[in-house]
Amino acid sequence: MNNGSEVYSDEDAKNSSMPVSAPFPEPPALPIASLVVGFVTGVTGACANGVVLFLLAIARRHYGNKVNTLIVNQSAIDLSACVFLTVSFGLSFPGAPRNYLELGDAMNNVVCFLLRNRVLAIVCMNAAKIGLGCDGSLSFVKERCRCR
Repeated sequence: MNNGSEVYSDEDAKNSSMPVSAPFPEPPALPIASLVVGFVTGVTGACANGVVLFLLAIARRHYGNKVNTLIVNQSAIDLSACVFLTVSFGLSFPGAPRNYLELGDAMNNVVCFLLRNRVLAIVCMNAAKIGLGCDGSLSFVKERCRCR
Protein backbone atom coordinates (compact mmCIF):
# COMPACT_ATOMS: atom_id res chain seq x y z
CA MET A 1 0.00 0.00 0.00
CA ASN A 2 1.33 3.42 -0.96
CA ASN A 3 0.96 5.84 1.91
CA GLY A 4 2.98 8.67 0.39
CA SER A 5 5.80 8.48 2.93
CA GLU A 6 8.19 6.63 0.62
CA VAL A 7 10.91 8.76 -0.96
CA TYR A 8 12.55 7.73 -4.23
CA SER A 9 16.03 8.84 -5.22
CA ASP A 10 17.89 9.08 -8.50
CA GLU A 11 19.62 5.79 -7.70
CA ASP A 12 16.24 4.04 -7.62
CA ALA A 13 15.47 5.43 -11.09
CA LYS A 14 18.86 4.33 -12.46
CA ASN A 15 18.47 0.83 -11.07
CA SER A 16 14.94 0.31 -12.33
CA SER A 17 14.36 -2.46 -14.84
CA MET A 18 12.24 -0.31 -17.18
CA PRO A 19 13.91 -0.05 -20.59
CA VAL A 20 14.58 3.44 -21.88
CA SER A 21 13.51 3.91 -25.49
CA ALA A 22 15.68 5.77 -27.96
CA PRO A 23 14.31 9.00 -29.49
CA PHE A 24 14.46 7.43 -32.97
CA PRO A 25 13.86 3.76 -33.56
CA GLU A 26 16.76 1.80 -34.98
CA PRO A 27 16.24 0.61 -38.55
CA PRO A 28 15.84 -3.15 -38.88
CA ALA A 29 19.05 -5.10 -39.25
CA LEU A 30 19.84 -5.98 -42.85
CA PRO A 31 21.50 -9.20 -43.96
CA ILE A 32 25.22 -8.85 -44.62
CA ALA A 33 24.70 -9.51 -48.35
CA SER A 34 22.36 -6.51 -48.62
CA LEU A 35 24.87 -4.35 -46.75
CA VAL A 36 27.69 -5.38 -49.09
CA VAL A 37 25.59 -4.79 -52.22
CA GLY A 38 24.48 -1.36 -50.97
CA PHE A 39 28.01 -0.40 -49.96
CA VAL A 40 29.54 -1.53 -53.27
CA THR A 41 26.79 0.26 -55.21
CA GLY A 42 27.45 3.47 -53.29
CA VAL A 43 31.23 3.30 -53.77
CA THR A 44 30.93 2.48 -57.48
CA GLY A 45 28.39 5.24 -58.06
CA ALA A 46 30.47 7.76 -56.12
CA CYS A 47 33.57 6.93 -58.19
CA ALA A 48 31.68 7.08 -61.50
CA ASN A 49 29.86 10.31 -60.68
CA GLY A 50 33.06 11.86 -59.32
CA VAL A 51 34.82 11.17 -62.63
CA VAL A 52 31.88 12.54 -64.64
CA LEU A 53 31.70 15.68 -62.51
CA PHE A 54 35.46 16.18 -62.81
CA LEU A 55 35.34 15.81 -66.60
CA LEU A 56 32.40 18.19 -66.85
CA ALA A 57 34.30 20.76 -64.76
CA ILE A 58 37.31 20.44 -67.07
CA ALA A 59 35.07 20.73 -70.14
CA ARG A 60 33.46 23.85 -68.73
CA ARG A 61 36.87 25.48 -68.27
CA HIS A 62 38.03 24.41 -71.73
CA TYR A 63 34.88 25.11 -73.76
CA GLY A 64 33.40 27.90 -71.67
CA ASN A 65 29.73 28.06 -70.78
CA LYS A 66 28.66 25.62 -73.52
CA VAL A 67 28.56 22.72 -71.03
CA ASN A 68 25.00 22.18 -69.84
CA THR A 69 24.54 23.37 -66.25
CA LEU A 70 21.66 20.98 -65.67
CA ILE A 71 23.88 17.98 -66.42
CA VAL A 72 26.54 19.28 -64.02
CA ASN A 73 23.93 19.75 -61.30
CA GLN A 74 22.49 16.28 -61.95
CA SER A 75 25.94 14.74 -61.63
CA ALA A 76 26.56 16.60 -58.35
CA ILE A 77 23.23 15.40 -56.94
CA ASP A 78 24.02 11.81 -57.99
CA LEU A 79 27.47 12.06 -56.40
CA SER A 80 26.03 13.29 -53.10
CA ALA A 81 23.40 10.51 -53.14
CA CYS A 82 26.10 7.88 -53.64
CA VAL A 83 28.30 9.33 -50.89
CA PHE A 84 25.42 9.39 -48.40
CA LEU A 85 24.43 5.86 -49.44
CA THR A 86 27.98 4.64 -48.82
CA VAL A 87 28.16 6.33 -45.41
CA SER A 88 24.71 5.03 -44.41
CA PHE A 89 25.52 1.45 -45.32
CA GLY A 90 28.96 1.76 -43.71
CA LEU A 91 27.32 2.74 -40.43
CA SER A 92 24.98 -0.27 -40.69
CA PHE A 93 27.72 -2.91 -40.77
CA PRO A 94 28.04 -5.14 -37.72
CA GLY A 95 30.69 -3.80 -35.39
CA ALA A 96 30.08 -0.16 -36.26
CA PRO A 97 29.67 1.88 -33.07
CA ARG A 98 26.08 2.80 -32.21
CA ASN A 99 26.92 6.05 -30.42
CA TYR A 100 29.85 8.42 -30.56
CA LEU A 101 30.66 9.85 -27.14
CA GLU A 102 32.38 12.88 -28.65
CA LEU A 103 29.17 14.02 -30.33
CA GLY A 104 26.83 14.05 -27.35
CA ASP A 105 23.17 13.10 -27.28
CA ALA A 106 21.83 15.71 -29.70
CA MET A 107 24.35 15.06 -32.46
CA ASN A 108 24.04 11.28 -31.99
CA ASN A 109 20.32 11.68 -32.62
CA VAL A 110 21.05 13.74 -35.74
CA VAL A 111 23.50 11.12 -37.03
CA CYS A 112 20.99 8.38 -36.29
CA PHE A 113 18.13 10.17 -38.03
CA LEU A 114 19.99 11.45 -41.09
CA LEU A 115 22.54 8.70 -41.74
CA ARG A 116 21.53 5.45 -40.05
CA ASN A 117 17.94 5.77 -41.25
CA ARG A 118 19.27 6.73 -44.72
CA VAL A 119 17.26 9.96 -44.84
CA LEU A 120 19.96 11.97 -46.64
CA ALA A 121 20.52 9.21 -49.20
CA ILE A 122 16.78 8.95 -49.90
CA VAL A 123 16.39 12.73 -50.20
CA CYS A 124 19.28 12.94 -52.66
CA MET A 125 17.98 9.99 -54.69
CA ASN A 126 14.55 11.65 -54.90
CA ALA A 127 16.19 14.93 -55.91
CA ALA A 128 18.06 13.06 -58.65
CA LYS A 129 14.80 11.60 -59.97
CA ILE A 130 13.13 15.01 -59.95
CA GLY A 131 16.17 16.48 -61.70
CA LEU A 132 16.02 13.82 -64.40
CA GLY A 133 12.35 14.58 -64.91
CA CYS A 134 13.08 18.29 -65.22
CA ASP A 135 15.95 17.67 -67.65
CA GLY A 136 13.80 15.39 -69.77
CA SER A 137 10.84 17.74 -69.86
CA LEU A 138 13.10 20.69 -70.68
CA SER A 139 14.64 18.76 -73.58
CA PHE A 140 11.15 17.82 -74.79
CA VAL A 141 9.96 21.43 -74.68
CA LYS A 142 13.07 22.69 -76.47
CA GLU A 143 12.66 20.08 -79.18
CA ARG A 144 8.97 20.94 -79.64
CA CYS A 145 9.72 24.65 -79.93
CA ARG A 146 12.40 24.08 -82.58
CA CYS A 147 10.08 22.19 -84.90
CA ARG A 148 7.58 25.01 -85.33
